Amino acid sequence: MIHFHHPLWLFGLFALLIPIVIHLFNFRRYKTVYFSNVKLLQEIRKKTKRESQLLHLIVLFLRMIAITFLVLAFAQPYVPQQDKQTTDGNLVAIYVDNSFSMHSFSKEGNLLEDAVASAKKIVDAFSFSDDFLLITNDFLGKHSRVFNRDEIVKQLNEIEISPQSRSIEEIIDFKNHLTTLSRKQRQYSYYLSDFQKNRYDLQYIIPQNNENVFLLPFPAEEQSNVSIDSCWLLSPVFKEGQQADLNVRIHNYGTNDVLKLPLKLYVNEEQKAIASVDIKANSYTDCQLRYMLNSSGIQCATLTIEDAPIMFDDNFYFTYELLPSTRIIAIFEKDNRYLNALYGQDSLFSYQAMNVNHINYAAFKEAELIILDQINSVSSGLAAELKQFVEAGGDLLIFPALEMELDSWKIFLENSFESRSFSELNSQEIRMGTVNQESPYFKDAFEKTEALMSYPTINLYYSLSNSSSSPAEVIIELENKLPLLTVQSVEKGNLFLSTIAMNDEYGDAHKHALFFIPLHNIGIKSQKQVKLYHIIGKDNFYHFNKKAQSAEDVFVAKLKNNGSEFIPEQRRVGNETMLYFHSQVDKAGFYDIEQGGVVQATIAFNYSRSESNLSYHTEHELVKFASQHDKVKVIDANKKNLTKEISTEISGKSYWRWMLGIALLAFLTEILVLRFWGKAHLKKD
Repeated sequence: MIHFHHPLWLFGLFALLIPIVIHLFNFRRYKTVYFSNVKLLQEIRKKTKRESQLLHLIVLFLRMIAITFLVLAFAQPYVPQQDKQTTDGNLVAIYVDNSFSMHSFSKEGNLLEDAVASAKKIVDAFSFSDDFLLITNDFLGKHSRVFNRDEIVKQLNEIEISPQSRSIEEIIDFKNHLTTLSRKQRQYSYYLSDFQKNRYDLQYIIPQNNENVFLLPFPAEEQSNVSIDSCWLLSPVFKEGQQADLNVRIHNYGTNDVLKLPLKLYVNEEQKAIASVDIKANSYTDCQLRYMLNSSGIQCATLTIEDAPIMFDDNFYFTYELLPSTRIIAIFEKDNRYLNALYGQDSLFSYQAMNVNHINYAAFKEAELIILDQINSVSSGLAAELKQFVEAGGDLLIFPALEMELDSWKIFLENSFESRSFSELNSQEIRMGTVNQESPYFKDAFEKTEALMSYPTINLYYSLSNSSSSPAEVIIELENKLPLLTVQSVEKGNLFLSTIAMNDEYGDAHKHALFFIPLHNIGIKSQKQVKLYHIIGKDNFYHFNKKAQSAEDVFVAKLKNNGSEFIPEQRRVGNETMLYFHSQVDKAGFYDIEQGGVVQATIAFNYSRSESNLSYHTEHELVKFASQHDKVKVIDANKKNLTKEISTEISGKSYWRWMLGIALLAFLTEILVLRFWGKAHLKKD
């Protein structure tokens, strides 16, 4: 059945009355001319009434054909394809990939410019009665509405490259959410992208009942790229004057080997190390940089390479802090000279001793390690504070007392940390057993294991109950395989349980290096470091042990060397402040977190490396996928007549050009008839 894009033009068929009226009311009159001699008329053919009527009828017929087909051409007739008919207009959803990979070179410029131009051609294929949706990787609030034709063209002109990287699953979920804003029943979805394999799992592209999906791939001209993928420091604790070992992973996504690529490290804008890196094709390599830690405080470090034309992943930012010492609080009933010798006399630690009856709870938020040394029982107030301290990221080390209220300790350990508790004091003399040299608190402490190494003697020790379901790592065992020192992760912190105390009555373990080393390392490693770096679009929150004092005293994020700043969402949780960045961070670099003009922390943000892998679905792969779905089709975005092809897909076969051609042919035939009809008859005579 034939349909019309502009059916109102069909009223133009009333113009057919004009040539009919002219034909019926031909008021031409004949005059009688007198000749003195009829010989003058011998060369003139008699024009009969029948010949004149025939000419008029032919001209009338041609004019009616010309007017009819001219009107039909303006009405734009078409034969709709099956299941693509609609009476209330269409909903057109257009996704334009504006991620970093779309900044690659193309024949005309870059891929994003080509995609925007093609999106405009798609819009031209639809009518003003259709609704339009625009989706980009930014998921902008201003795009969360329905546009008309003019509005969406304006929005397309404003699209820019974005650091956001979205999977096809996220894109489809966002698009499906926006479709609820329109009442149009027939939906057309267009995906304009380079279709990177690591972001586009094609199995998620499943058309809905009234939806037709079109894939428009934009392949890049250049498909080689080298990126700094990640980095990590071997030591979690940094001290001034020490050597730092930094591992860097560099990925080569190209098909050719990369040789002698310079890798540079800058710390606080001062070059600290340089290396030359070789990377095989489609592979990665880990490079180690060594440098000295010369200054304390927050360190802003940048790794850099040079690799054109994809350059967003050539810089990698990270931060760490050199703290002067680990802040330790020891709570006791009786002063312990061994504990004071271990932590109080070492410049690596800031040691503060408190009597259990005079505890300064306000100091807990500044501490990194709290030691409970031989306390008989734990009050409910102290238990609550310690639970909050550990869950916020602090470490708790417990040494048992000879006379302790086991029930009180059981309630505290099991309820607060779901941990094993002290169950029984054993007086059997026994030696220290196996040392877990793979534990981070022992690792690399010895160059080699001595077979005849002497082990300390234990006179008294506590057994631990088996009631806990939470796993704990055994750092040191006794000779009978029972634990002597364990560590268990609790939320963001750690709980350390020692089954002996630093007391002569328990034996001589507290005087031995095998017990001294892990305790010393517990103090060092309790120094908390924040994440080295964050990824834009993924790591959207940050927390630290500070809080605003009032509603006006807020934290402000400020980009270094740029001046741009914003106020992130802020939530107070106990003594912590949670900062939520959402989509406010759009540039890689260092962000100072300021409070009252004072820098409290510095965060490093990097662009997602998901865009670095320039491996795409080929057009053949897309066509093969589309052949498995009735409502999915791949369109060549580089076609000059893209609008026409899309119009055909929407409306079916269009015939307006045929109509216009027939109308012009009828007009031309009329001219030829009027011009040559009489001459032909004269020539015949």
